[in-house]
Amino acid sequence: MLNNVDIKALAGAKGAITATPSAGIASYGVRLDWISGVRAEVTALPMNVGGEEIQRDFTWVVDEPPQLLGQSQGPTPQEYLMSGVGACIMVGFMVNATMRNIEVRSLNVTMKGSLDLAGFMNLRDDAKVEMDGLVYEIEVDADASEQDLDEIRQAAVEFSPNAMTIAHQVSVTGTVKQLQKQ
Repeated sequence: MLNNVDIKALAGAKGAITATPSAGIASYGVRLDWISGVRAEVTALPMNVGGEEIQRDFTWVVDEPPQLLGQSQGPTPQEYLMSGVGACIMVGFMVNATMRNIEVRSLNVTMKGSLDLAGFMNLRDDAKVEMDGLVYEIEVDADASEQDLDEIRQAAVEFSPNAMTIAHQVSVTGTVKQLQKQ
């Protein structure tokens, strides 16, 4: 055990996924239920890893500040997006540091981004809807060279499912279904 990461379990997972690639397929889901205004309650749906269903018992609220028509009852969708990307980079950093036998005493990941609300509100043709980009900063206290830490950072980002989902602009598809009128 290093950095509170179970090295044997990590090696076991790597071996299982190498031997049986389908063991490495993970599926996730969330359900958002509108509460009021621009606020919703989000529930994590069961996830599936390698064919095993894992129950998730988490709910949280998404909201906007009053300046954006909300009541500040929870983080904004953009804050959740950035926390998901930052957390995924952090997980990758810790796993890669552990695989290199580097003890980490502290680690912070700060994510920042901005967007033009005129794009969201469809006010100008030249206003982008998407964020202008995400910028991260990793602060780490560890006995490692700058080169090692930078290599760990690169691997953490390049193999981060969330960072790569954003960087490679995966498609977003869906449907709408009208509920039966009462």
